Amino acid sequence: MSIIIKKFYNQFWKNPTCRNLFLLSKEELLDTKTIDVEGRPFRYSLPRIIISNVEIDENFTIDTIKNRNDNHNILMKEMIASKMEYFGPILFELFGEKIQDLAERIKKRFSDRPIISLLSIFRFFFNEEEREDTIIEFLKEYNLIGHQLNTLTEVVDYTKGKLLINKKNSILTEQNIITSLEIIKVIKELYLNLVYKALYETNQVLVNSLHSDDSFESRIVLFHHLYESKIIKASSEDAHIECTNCDPGVYRGVFQLKLNPNKLEKLKCPSCSQEVKYFVPYELHPEIYEIIREQDGLLQNALLNLLAMNDKKYKTNTQFSNDIEIDCVFNLRKGESVFVETKMYKINTTKDKLKSKLKKHFGKLLKDIQRIKKLPDYKDKKVTPVLLVNIIDTQLLQEVEKELKEKNKDKISQSIKILNITTFKEEMSL
Repeated sequence: MSIIIKKFYNQFWKNPTCRNLFLLSKEELLDTKTIDVEGRPFRYSLPRIIISNVEIDENFTIDTIKNRNDNHNILMKEMIASKMEYFGPILFELFGEKIQDLAERIKKRFSDRPIISLLSIFRFFFNEEEREDTIIEFLKEYNLIGHQLNTLTEVVDYTKGKLLINKKNSILTEQNIITSLEIIKVIKELYLNLVYKALYETNQVLVNSLHSDDSFESRIVLFHHLYESKIIKASSEDAHIECTNCDPGVYRGVFQLKLNPNKLEKLKCPSCSQEVKYFVPYELHPEIYEIIREQDGLLQNALLNLLAMNDKKYKTNTQFSNDIEIDCVFNLRKGESVFVETKMYKINTTKDKLKSKLKKHFGKLLKDIQRIKKLPDYKDKKVTPVLLVNIIDTQLLQEVEKELKEKNKDKISQSIKILNITTFKEEMSL
């Protein structure tokens, strides 16, 4: 076990806020996006956690941020449209007939090679180190620049040279140069607004309280410890800050922040001295990220860590009768085996949906254990089946377990336990 994983589990077992957070489903813990690939949804999770002080129930604040960003986008698009009559001649002077069929060629490329095209987009947006290479490849592929140009600096020098080759060039005017700079600024603003929107519309369940013993303040303390332990670190991605107390645009910006999360509360608006609203990405350590991305998320990994700490030998993904697989099997004491089935659920849903899933997986575990108990090795052996879930609401789990056992009086049903990792640790005396 690496040092970083040891540090992480040190926090995990002693801090309930850490357990509550990292036992969220992958889609709720990580910044997860969904895109359409040939009519099918494709979901990917970024190795980052967005820390924000905008509470989930701050509807007025969230609506204000969304509305301001929408208005800003509308303004930027109008500015591009109004400036293109000046900018058009510049493009044609630089690239001539090359740009006339550019849109059709790009459309055809996406139609013929959608996956490769999407990977190129991912490289541009999410890999800053390769962003310049991606731009150069695009310009060369569509013959917008010569193959002798290999850096953006060379492209800029080439462009300036082409404009200046004729001192009487009619498009080289102060107005056109100013317009070109304005359009570049607007395109940058549109891109930043898109990134900002991705942050405030994130799926992550980070800022609201998940349970009575969890709060925004306790999470900031947790993030402070994670930051100092290098489990999370300052991201190279932009942070977005805005004062919703002042008029639109008074204090709104993109920043590179390398701050310990516990210092974010010190960010104030220089105009009104009020607290600003922030969305700050932090990068998750690759080793922890890989554990979270596993099929059973962090829950099964935490289970195995707990068993290892207590010197319990275990087997994972054990096969029975060729078509039954149990996630983890270990001996609790002489003559008793514990069969653990781990299930990760999306927590940010209704209790009725969670109850329905619990009942479904309880039934599946019951049928599996009934068949296993018929096998010679387990016919006379004491077996304790456990449905281990990431739901922290212990009262809900007890309620569902009681209801199921009232309906199912057989011996195996009565022996099944529905537990989260905290109650599992207590029940098994680990």
